Amino acid sequence: MISWSLYIYVFFLAHVKFLFAASIAEATTNLSFTEILVSSTLGAVFCFNVFFFISKSIFHSNTTSKWVSYFKPKKRKKNFKKRNRIIVKIKNSNGGFLLLCTLAPLFLSIPIGTFVVVKFYGKRRYTYFYVTTLLVFTSTLLTYLNHFIFH
Repeated sequence: MISWSLYIYVFFLAHVKFLFAASIAEATTNLSFTEILVSSTLGAVFCFNVFFFISKSIFHSNTTSKWVSYFKPKKRKKNFKKRNRIIVKIKNSNGGFLLLCTLAPLFLSIPIGTFVVVKFYGKRRYTYFYVTTLLVFTSTLLTYLNHFIFH
C-alpha cells in the first residue's frame, strides 16, 4: 500500500515545477501512470484556481484601484521604444493570447504564470476555461511522455 505522502508530494510538486513534476515523480516514486496523472493534474488545476481568483481580485477590483491611486506618482510622458511596441502588438493579438496562456504557466511556474495571464488577459471571457483545459491536456501529455516513451 502506498502512503498518501507520495500523492501529496506530487500534488505540491505540480504547484512549483509543473513542467518537471511528472519526470521527478516517475524517477523518485513508484507510482503508476494514473496515480501520477491524477496527482499532477489536480495539483496544477488547484494551484491555478487559487492564484487565478486571488490575482483577479487584486488586479481587477475597484477598491484596490481607489487606494492605489493615492500612492501613485504623477504621470509622466511615456517613451515608447521598439521593444514596447512589439510587446503591445503581441499582447493585443489573438496569437499572443494563446501563446501567453499556453507558455506562461508551463515555463514560469503556475503561480507566476497565472499572475501574468490575469494581468494581461484577466478580463477576457474564456481565459479561465482555456488555461484550465490546457493544464489538463499538458499534464496528460507530460505524464504520457515520461511513462510510456522514456520508460
